[in-house]
Amino acid sequence: MKKELIATLIISTSIFCVACNNSTPVKDEPPKEQATQTKITIEEAKDIALKHAKLTNDKVTFVKTEENMDDGVKTYDVEFYVDKTEYDYEINADTGEIIEFDQDIENHEIKQDEKLNNNAKITEEQAKEIALKHANLTSDKVNFSKVEYEIDKTTGVENYDIDFYYNNQEYSYDIDSQSGKVISYEIDKK
Repeated sequence: MKKELIATLIISTSIFCVACNNSTPVKDEPPKEQATQTKITIEEAKDIALKHAKLTNDKVTFVKTEENMDDGVKTYDVEFYVDKTEYDYEINADTGEIIEFDQDIENHEIKQDEKLNNNAKITEEQAKEIALKHANLTSDKVNFSKVEYEIDKTTGVENYDIDFYYNNQEYSYDIDSQSGKVISYEIDKK
C-alpha cells in the first residue's frame, strides 16, 4: 500500500509539473505611470494662470505656451498680454502649482511727472555701488545694461532693478530703494 501511495504521489506531482510547464505565462502588468508624464495639460496651465491673474480667456492674447524641463521638473511657460501689460507664468506640470509669475507694463515711457513720484531714499548711483560691492566688483570692470527704479506690483516694494555684465556673466540685482538692502540677485553665465 505504501508503494501504491508513493507511486500515486509521484504520478500526481509529475502531471502537476507538466501542467505548470505548459501553462501560458502571465502577461506583464501595464507599465506604471512614469514620473515624466504630466498630470495637467497645457490648457489647464493656461486656466490656472488666468485664474491667478483674475482674467478670462476672451480678454487676453496668448503669445507663448510651451513645455520645459527646469531642474528635472516639467513646467509650462505661459505668457499673455492684456493691452500693454504682459503676464509671465511658470507652472509645475505635475501639480499645477505656480512656481513663478511676473507682470510688466511693456513700452511704457516714464513721464516727467511720474519721476517726481520716486520716493527713493538712495540714488541710482548708490544702488549701483551696493550691487557692485555685493558682487565684489568695481564700476570700471563692468558694463551696466539696466538701472531702473520700479515698484513691484505684487509686494509694493520700491526698488532698483540693476543688470550688468562682467566676464561673460550677467548679474541681476534688486536693491530696496528705501534701505539699500539687496532684495535679490542672480548670476547667469552667458
